[in-house]
Amino acid sequence: MVVFDWYATLGAPNDEDFWPRIPELIEGAGGVVDAGALREWESEHPALHEGQSVSEATYRQWQRDRLEHLFVRCGIGDPGRGELLDHVDDQRYSRSFAVFDGVPDVLRELRRRHLRLGVCSNWDWGLDRHLQANGIAELFDFVVCSAEVGRRKPHPTIFELVLGHAGVDPDRILFVGDNWTEDVGGATAAGMRTIHVATATACAVAGDHSSVPCIAELAELLTVV
Repeated sequence: MVVFDWYATLGAPNDEDFWPRIPELIEGAGGVVDAGALREWESEHPALHEGQSVSEATYRQWQRDRLEHLFVRCGIGDPGRGELLDHVDDQRYSRSFAVFDGVPDVLRELRRRHLRLGVCSNWDWGLDRHLQANGIAELFDFVVCSAEVGRRKPHPTIFELVLGHAGVDPDRILFVGDNWTEDVGGATAAGMRTIHVATATACAVAGDHSSVPCIAELAELLTVV
């Protein structure tokens, strides 16, 4: 069985996405970027948030509250703060991402080889929408999305959910992802085999590839599996 991360593994970055533009949006609303606050918002997302994931509405309000806390720390007052929150909310749940070139072909070839496929991603509510928009949703046996299960990689409990869906021993699962800590580290700790998706430069600096194969594009997976 092969389990994939979504963003930057299957899904290609979108230059118009709100996330990398947060500093620009803060300044545009009259705020001043607080580097510490921005770092906390990006990196200190709790690994366990089951209480905030009991429903889509609860999850969305929680993420809005987290973002508002960032904007307050960056000095954005009303009404600009409310307007920016509405703008980001709209972008967050309507944005689209294409998959990298060749991804559908790779997935279909893996299915042709009678391999079961899954997705495990740290992502907002509604990951299925992106898979469906790219015509690949039907190729996966299951999708584990952090927003909906209340657990994030690399926490071991999200990999327990993957194992539950897979119904096989962890050493029979190959986990494919771009993030060295969340994907490679988390899946390895859970007993899965892993492949790191990265550019040649990232391969050299991200971690120890002596026991973890590294590929520059997903098509290379077909020579490894």
